[in-house]
Amino acid sequence: MSFGFRSYAAVLAFTLGGCSSLVTPPTAFSIFDLGEPAMIPASDRISPAHLEVRGPSWLASSAMQYRLDYQTPAQREAFTESRWAGQPAEMLQRVLAAPLIGDRTNPGACRLKIDLDEFVQVFDSAESSHARILARVALLPPRGETALAREHLSVRVSAHGADAVAGVQAHREAARELVRALAEWLQVTRQGPDIMRECRR
Repeated sequence: MSFGFRSYAAVLAFTLGGCSSLVTPPTAFSIFDLGEPAMIPASDRISPAHLEVRGPSWLASSAMQYRLDYQTPAQREAFTESRWAGQPAEMLQRVLAAPLIGDRTNPGACRLKIDLDEFVQVFDSAESSHARILARVALLPPRGETALAREHLSVRVSAHGADAVAGVQAHREAARELVRALAEWLQVTRQGPDIMRECRR
């Protein structure tokens, strides 16, 4: 019995060892981010006291997502060998907070809430694509959740190629466009008397 057990153990160890040598090593991902925050010229816009970017469940990962609009527009895919450095909402918060809050040219008391609805590379054909960011923006008073102003922002930037790297560059430019759009919107909204009163406390 002891000899049979030892033989069985040896065969099992050999078999498992052989299987382990055939296991494919995990794929090494390329990790990308949105680059350094884009600073914008100082102005008399309201600078929020706090900024929060929230994303939906389908964007709550580092997967670099894309859609083939020319083929299956309702289906979302993800590049297998490329990843974002973090969740899109997390990366956008860093990119937006620095220019919109960091300079504090005109400190305010209001809060800026951004609900991210889309952050994806869209392929219009097999040879062309663009980065798309959709967001709902709300300027909130220091206390309470009743918005003083709301806006829907849509940013689209063409990519110079139809791969993940081209999509990253397009998303970087789209993030800078979003910064500029938000800065312009804040400059316009400051003209409202209610906003002036609430946000300049």
